[in-house]
Amino acid sequence: MRIAVTGGSGFLGQATIRAAQQAGHEAWSFDRAHGNDILGDLTALKGADTVVHLAGMLGTSELFDAPESAVHANVIGALRILQWCREHDAAYVGITMPPVFPSVYTATKVCADRLATAWHEAYGLPVSHVRAFNAYGPGQKWGPGHPQKILPTFARAAWEGRPLPVWGDGEQTMDLVHTDDVARMLIEATGHGDDVTFDAGTGQAVTVNELAEFVLEQTGSKAGVEHLPMRAGERPTRIVAEGEGWDRLSWKPGHDWGRVAATVEWYRSPA
Repeated sequence: MRIAVTGGSGFLGQATIRAAQQAGHEAWSFDRAHGNDILGDLTALKGADTVVHLAGMLGTSELFDAPESAVHANVIGALRILQWCREHDAAYVGITMPPVFPSVYTATKVCADRLATAWHEAYGLPVSHVRAFNAYGPGQKWGPGHPQKILPTFARAAWEGRPLPVWGDGEQTMDLVHTDDVARMLIEATGHGDDVTFDAGTGQAVTVNELAEFVLEQTGSKAGVEHLPMRAGERPTRIVAEGEGWDRLSWKPGHDWGRVAATVEWYRSPA
């Protein structure tokens, strides 16, 4: 199979291309790093049997400052990829998220997800969805100009001797899933196409406080945590994968504190 990955130079995109190649597929990246833009010329998608659509504008509170740009990137961008797939007899695999936060990003991802279902129903376009939970792994960006993802934010703060920023009381939960498992699921989703959704999560809930304690222990930091008000677009919630789509797979992602520890260690001296 020939697979084009939009946003393929990003954190998850790179892992997805590796997963595709390991599975014996030909895969390439369609992204700005290679002079491509989902809102521009789509010629570089030519020849793809499947497009794994990961490109978009990330952020939580950050996107309240740029909602129109987020809608253009995440909704219009997805629509253009769907139209290209329909016109070129290609399948579409989209990435979505649990619709739990009142954020611009969540709204745009839900819209893109519904558009994919609409194109499947109206035109018979082969569509699969992967619902990603809290992906982590070496190489995830952090700091100014990047969305504040929890593990790199915690790890860098701990290694630098700063308190770990915990928004809210820290009892909200997440489902930590390694990016390699999300990528594997995205590639396996290419073999379906009947509007199925796969949960890219482990099914194990971890509180923010539990992760903070783990990171402090792994790094030996004595800086503790700093509780901050919840950010715009967030609210206390319990997030955990319920296993949708797992009955179609011969495996499922598993929670692994060892992989979390290895990721924390990577941020000691990130490349």
